[in-house]
Amino acid sequence: MIPDSHAHLDLIDRDAVEVVSSALASGVCPVITIGITLSSSEDAVRMAGSFDSVYAAVGIHPNDTAGVEASDFERLEEIALSSDRVVAIGETGLDYYRDRVPAGRQRDAFRSHVRLARKLGMPVIVHDRQAHEDVLDTLREEKAEEAGVIMHCFSGDEAMLRECLSRGYFISFAGPVTFKKSQAAREVASLVPRDRLLVETDAPFLSPEPFRGKPNLPERARLVAETLAGVRSLPIEEMESILTANTASVFNIN
Repeated sequence: MIPDSHAHLDLIDRDAVEVVSSALASGVCPVITIGITLSSSEDAVRMAGSFDSVYAAVGIHPNDTAGVEASDFERLEEIALSSDRVVAIGETGLDYYRDRVPAGRQRDAFRSHVRLARKLGMPVIVHDRQAHEDVLDTLREEKAEEAGVIMHCFSGDEAMLRECLSRGYFISFAGPVTFKKSQAAREVASLVPRDRLLVETDAPFLSPEPFRGKPNLPERARLVAETLAGVRSLPIEEMESILTANTASVFNIN
């Protein structure tokens, strides 16, 4: 099986039973469905409770942090503790590309997520878009390595990769690594140690080739895994074993 370490099942415009069943039929399991608001996090927990092959992460996306208050993080903690199917905090982080929320407010919310992750002993899933330096600074200042860190849809260069690896972070790749012009990303992916590598879809976003530009699905995690296996000259069966072991390890999934 190929795990999908990051998808948004509640945002896919298809019946969830169909989506999860199709993923299983394609050899994709488990799927970690990710919350991006309080209501989305509640949906993620419900979906995780409905399917044996689905787990949940709960968080508030940086682009949705404009009006967050302390009470929102109290509620997020309640959601996280409401089910043993919750395995991570996030998605959180910084997004300076969209520029929808002032950087200071994003960073405050990011810190609150990391502190909650440390409190609950869960890894934190990090969104980083054009904010590499501030993301790394915040993670270091908040001692995020004590909780565990997953760098979602990694977009950094070799120097950033080496810094992340020195801190013990997991590195996750999505559809963009399959794009024809993404040779630099594939070269970075080839440098990730076997025990720090993850695969995701970010469905319904970031469809891999040959589905680029179309709504994504968890079943396409296999295409990302096949690309990484090719880059590393590994049989897909070995890549399956690597990804399964790493996903189990970082999310504490049996």
